[in-house]
Amino acid sequence: MTQPIIVIMGTRAEAVKMIPLYFALKKSGLNTLLCATFQHFELLEQVCDVFNVVPDFNLNIMKKDQHLFYLNETILRKTREVYLQTNPALVLVQGDTTTTMASAMAAFYMHIPIGHVEAGLRTGNMQAPFPEEMNRKVVGQIADFHFAPTAFSSANLLSEGVKRENVFCTGNTVVDALLWMKERINSGKIKIDEKLASLVDACKTKKQKMVLLTAHRRESFDGGLLRVFKAIKKFAQTHPDTFIFYPIHPNPNVLKAIEESGIKSVKNIFTMDPLFYKEMIYLLINVDFVATDSGGIQEEAVSLGKRVLVLRDITERWEGVWDGSEVLVGTDEKLILKNMEKFYNLIDSDLPVSSVYGDGQACKRIVSIIKTKLDGVFAKDFKQKQFEANL
Repeated sequence: MTQPIIVIMGTRAEAVKMIPLYFALKKSGLNTLLCATFQHFELLEQVCDVFNVVPDFNLNIMKKDQHLFYLNETILRKTREVYLQTNPALVLVQGDTTTTMASAMAAFYMHIPIGHVEAGLRTGNMQAPFPEEMNRKVVGQIADFHFAPTAFSSANLLSEGVKRENVFCTGNTVVDALLWMKERINSGKIKIDEKLASLVDACKTKKQKMVLLTAHRRESFDGGLLRVFKAIKKFAQTHPDTFIFYPIHPNPNVLKAIEESGIKSVKNIFTMDPLFYKEMIYLLINVDFVATDSGGIQEEAVSLGKRVLVLRDITERWEGVWDGSEVLVGTDEKLILKNMEKFYNLIDSDLPVSSVYGDGQACKRIVSIIKTKLDGVFAKDFKQKQFEANL
């Protein structure tokens, strides 16, 4: 095959889930190119560094105060230019970001087959998460191949009318990346920030219980984050034998809620800048439980055998809730405190490592499916069929 497969990523979460697949495709002998929109620049660059990979295309779109209109227009235009230059056989996108939706739309306009990694996640609410629910539903309508992480996400796609032969339950590539990173951290092949490692060691010496907090969801900006931080503050003050790690998201709405809540004044709440991917996994390995509104961290924490408080009113990742690893608490202050107390008292009871989100073989399965489909679906002259749209 001379036409390449283009792997698209734009955010840190996309990079974590797509770089292992990019490596697996290349290892299999398939002509594969990596295209990074850099919708998030520094966070994405950190992941590229830890995986020691340089994208073949850097679209460098990030700018200060970027909005959805700018992102959509710029990604649509710039990915079109990449596709015209490379004549791809297949475009692979992941998840639900604006990079995912716009780059898939550009491929659709040009009649290029689309593969959607982490397909089929749904909350059923177009406003939560916003705009991610819309993004993944749009891609779900135009993708040719849907690589669903779980049986439930596969069922979502089938219920929407996607043909059964185009839906593949593969597991989530985030678990592939997690296991790769865990092995390198535990073996010392990857070095962790000394200050963070010292804090973790100090907590272990003092026998303090450790908690990881992450909170940044757009739908929680209007009072929700403030309630979350107030609950965390009360819990920390009630339990001085706990130590809470909180990497702060730089969004102004998050910073405002932090300031109003006063959590920075609590001694056993440690606020820090956003963590590199390797440090985030290091914390997940070491903490006792997690409170988060991040989908990726839900998957990673559960896959490491950690209990998770999901700081959202609704989730597209029900598997962890159903197997007992996760509790959905939203931004209700009383509910957060009640379940943090419950988790605090359950720390010494074992929670088995769960494979509900994957077993670490998702990339292998996706590559096998793509190789099987190449001759039948991708053997076409793209240049004759490409659709010249005025974008």
